[in-house]
Amino acid sequence: MKKFLRILAISVVLLVLAFYFIAVPKFVSLITDYDRHTFEYVTDNPEILENYGIGAKRTPGDYGFDTYREIDYNSLTDEVALNGWYMPAAKEGITQTLMINHGRTSNRLKTMKYLELVKAQGLDTLYNVFIPDLRNSGKSQEAKTALGYEFAEDIVGSMKMLNENYGQTDFVLWGFSMGAMASAVAINRPDLVEFQKENGLKVHKLILDSPLSNIKETARLEGQSMGIPNFIFNMAWGSFDKKVNGYSDKMKLSYLLNNTKLPTLILYSDGDKTTPASILETEVEGLFNVYPVLFKDCEHVKLYTREEYKERYTSRVNTFLRSNDL
Repeated sequence: MKKFLRILAISVVLLVLAFYFIAVPKFVSLITDYDRHTFEYVTDNPEILENYGIGAKRTPGDYGFDTYREIDYNSLTDEVALNGWYMPAAKEGITQTLMINHGRTSNRLKTMKYLELVKAQGLDTLYNVFIPDLRNSGKSQEAKTALGYEFAEDIVGSMKMLNENYGQTDFVLWGFSMGAMASAVAINRPDLVEFQKENGLKVHKLILDSPLSNIKETARLEGQSMGIPNFIFNMAWGSFDKKVNGYSDKMKLSYLLNNTKLPTLILYSDGDKTTPASILETEVEGLFNVYPVLFKDCEHVKLYTREEYKERYTSRVNTFLRSNDL
């Protein structure tokens, strides 16, 4: 009997070690690693290209922004090489920039279509526009990510570059999915906030489309759908939390939007399976600076491309961006 118990105990220990050294790193890698969507990866794949909703368009020039510039620069803290498009405003002397930030497994080609909205509504007379490829995307450098934690560094690095190159001091961040979470983190993470204060940079508003609203709960639901036991998830999450310097519990909109209280327009759908509306609605309930707009039965980040919603989406964004102009 003692021999059996000893073997059982050893087996349990080996099983736990196997989970810790194999299952946990594997789950963390699902969060931090994903295929880099280069321009060629998108344009050579008809299915992905259709999902991006840009047709034959490939540059801002195809949307009437003939003076756009392509810029190489670096992220703020780790010097990851980034690349983006800058479109000067149609009027001289504009010092506010609308930055449009894509999400995970994406690149700036996917967010480029919103230039149609900007141009049609004359918002290019109020804002310069910048569309970056955040890390591991498009023409930017391959790198690991952490559900928006490093994307936030790229966003503030973009602000730094725009200030140094073009004298930009005021910003509106328009983010999608993980890019939405990153936009909110960028104005809350203490080190990034301190950098902005020291350099006279200020974000005035947020637009969040299909946002990742609570990284832990969203990851937990995804883990459950994959059949990952809770104890494995909890061990993996502890490991992931170390990668974001213990900040993961604050990566939820209930904290991020309440902490800064910036005017925030949220566009979302109850048909979104990637960033569930149930989590989002719980996160923003009772936040008076947040203006949520619900669209029915629409897939993740597809609100603008649904013909029946395009006018409503455009109207909401246009009104929000014009309200209380800087």
